[in-house]
Amino acid sequence: MKKVGKKILLVLLAVVLTAGLLAGCRSSKDTSDKPSSGNLSESSSDTSGENNAKEEVSKADTLEYVELTMYLIGDRSPDFDEVYAKINEILKEKLNCTVKVEFLSWGEHDTKYSLLFSSGEEFDLIFTASSWCHYEQTVALGGFYPLSEEFIRTYAPDIWAVVPEMAWDQARIDGQIYMVPNYANEFGQDVFAVRGDLMEKYGFKDITTWDELVAFFKACAADGIYASQGAPWFVYFQSRGLNITGGAPKGGELILYNTQDPNDLNFYYIAEWEGFRDYCKLMKELADAGCWSRDVLNSSDERQTGLLTGRTATMVWNLGSCYTYAKQANQEHPEWKVTIVDPNSNWPKKVNSYINNGVAININSKHKERAMMVLNEFYTNPAVYDLAMLGIEGKHWEAIGDDQYKIIDESGYGVSANCNWGWNNMTITRTEYIENRTPLDDKCDALKEAFNNNVKQDHLLDGFNFDSTKVSTQFAAVEAALGNYYDPLKNGLVDDVDQALEEMKAALESAGIRDILDELNRQAQDYIEKKKANSQQ
Repeated sequence: MKKVGKKILLVLLAVVLTAGLLAGCRSSKDTSDKPSSGNLSESSSDTSGENNAKEEVSKADTLEYVELTMYLIGDRSPDFDEVYAKINEILKEKLNCTVKVEFLSWGEHDTKYSLLFSSGEEFDLIFTASSWCHYEQTVALGGFYPLSEEFIRTYAPDIWAVVPEMAWDQARIDGQIYMVPNYANEFGQDVFAVRGDLMEKYGFKDITTWDELVAFFKACAADGIYASQGAPWFVYFQSRGLNITGGAPKGGELILYNTQDPNDLNFYYIAEWEGFRDYCKLMKELADAGCWSRDVLNSSDERQTGLLTGRTATMVWNLGSCYTYAKQANQEHPEWKVTIVDPNSNWPKKVNSYINNGVAININSKHKERAMMVLNEFYTNPAVYDLAMLGIEGKHWEAIGDDQYKIIDESGYGVSANCNWGWNNMTITRTEYIENRTPLDDKCDALKEAFNNNVKQDHLLDGFNFDSTKVSTQFAAVEAALGNYYDPLKNGLVDDVDQALEEMKAALESAGIRDILDELNRQAQDYIEKKKANSQQ
């Protein structure tokens, strides 16, 4: 075995000597139209940057073996440890380190994520995402290590070369980057995986509108079947053309904006939005009818559990996840004929920001440099990337040409189901080859084509992320106040909707929601003005 220190030295010296920081670790799967390498800052001179990089090289060359800890979201698949043993062989050889992976389940990450930081736990890497997975909140708490341009260039040069400038800009909070965003185009629209046999039974050829979805839910309940594991709140506000505001309370859900109308620059605070009142009253009707369990707020089930066990008729998620679990359900129960439906088919589709998935470094990590180097491998090394995304070649998948894969063992390693989205890199991502197509495959491809042909126009608030630092006390109080009212209201589990809404509104006022709204509007105005100015340059 070659000396690890020399390997690291050579890699990092290449970074110093290569002024343009050309993207490495390319395979024949790479595309010809590579994105801009980005230009975060030109404040430091070439000389000072080179000297600093050389100093870091010296440090890196003396690094001893370490085991890094990385936290991901979800559940560990059956062959996960076997796959990561292969990844660790590569990391040990190249970087003299290995990675131990811990999972925060879907049911617990909301409560346990912040505890990792407040307890001072010394882990290294963690999945994060704007709005839905604690990015803005953790930055406000000081939990993530700030990533300077120099730090990224030195320890993850290939990431720097791949990730476009727009993605780095989206990751900025108060001018500083705290995550490495993924580089993939994904749609932020919820769809449903639905039992096709039940659609046939109740006379539904498709479900393309909110009203059709409600009718299907009621048909399930009348038949004594739970329609879903909970109320479809996201689908509802998306059916009104609205979207979450990154960094706002409750994962962005408390304050919405009209993503479909570029002339509407207002925010919709749901406690004062009549659409939310209408929604809550409808959800009470559906909950009372038996569309989901009355015990839904106490459940720790993963969102796919109901569909896969047959306890529910649907599962709501993004298109890729619905397809993954629909395939699994059909393999285990072909008689269910699970398909995918889009109840918001009439709306143009929003492409998620790049920071909808990403990876951050813990401020308490003792191995920040090595952590960044490891992330560079996950993100840009095809050997590590294919393992993390697909599993072991020859056991879980086989290569079809240079840029496709074919599943061998569907159950042993969950393709795209192991929280590998944080380092999605479209320049080296393989596409699935499907030999024996099914109606589900055809429906998924049809929806993908429909989405790509109906992308919404840009909105000035797209990419805006609220920084709650200046109102952190009020933010925490609002989150606490929501806990008593929001989820019961959202799932129709209150006796009197109007009364519960007024009580929630009063509690939020006492908690300081006005301070948050004022600060959010101020930041949004600044963001819009800067965006307009940049577009005119």
